[in-house]
Amino acid sequence: MNALISKFYTKSIRLTPDGFSFYKISDNELEHRDFVNNQNVLITTEAPKFFDFGSQDIQPLDIVVATQPAMLVPDSIYSDDKAREYLKLQFDISQIGQHFSDQVSHYRALYFLNQNEYSTVNELKCLPRFVSEASLLYKFVSEQNQKDSMLLSINDTFADIIVLHQNEPSLVNRITRMENVDILYYTLNCVMQFGLSAPAIFIHYFSKTNKNLNDLLKQYHNNITIL
Repeated sequence: MNALISKFYTKSIRLTPDGFSFYKISDNELEHRDFVNNQNVLITTEAPKFFDFGSQDIQPLDIVVATQPAMLVPDSIYSDDKAREYLKLQFDISQIGQHFSDQVSHYRALYFLNQNEYSTVNELKCLPRFVSEASLLYKFVSEQNQKDSMLLSINDTFADIIVLHQNEPSLVNRITRMENVDILYYTLNCVMQFGLSAPAIFIHYFSKTNKNLNDLLKQYHNNITIL
């Protein structure tokens, strides 16, 4: 993982639709392990070994939620009592276990875990601190102090995109059509839809780097940084 991004994952479990990952600092380097769903591996079995639970006092552990894109709700209308109503507009919440929200500029980034995910995390011998991955990625891109910018976070089966206009969040979304031309089209549509002026585009890979995608995007965008 790129050093600019890795500071947000120094001791954490990352949850995605495809599985989960562990991160920790070991010998001043970020160590991580990935587990995919078809391995049939349990967090409750692997996490105690990776984080050495039981050999020390219970410690805080970040639970980075990337199971679905966060929903941005303006502060002006947000009410925690209505969180499930907001989520219902975009997601099937019939199996919801717990919802959360992070502050993202003048929005709340609203997200949730289903009952099984939430119960499993709470079985771990740690103090879980839940955070949406969207809010971490937003924090990174906002720190770059660009007038207009876009972050593409590429995974095996999905890509998250965050768009800032005048350094304020305009879009948090997820792309599941992962052909290179689909991702290119989405970036061009964002530039047009939000009126972005020569945006700085940051591309981060949780999966294997896609050189063909990088080369394609560089044909249409002038300011691209591969993280």
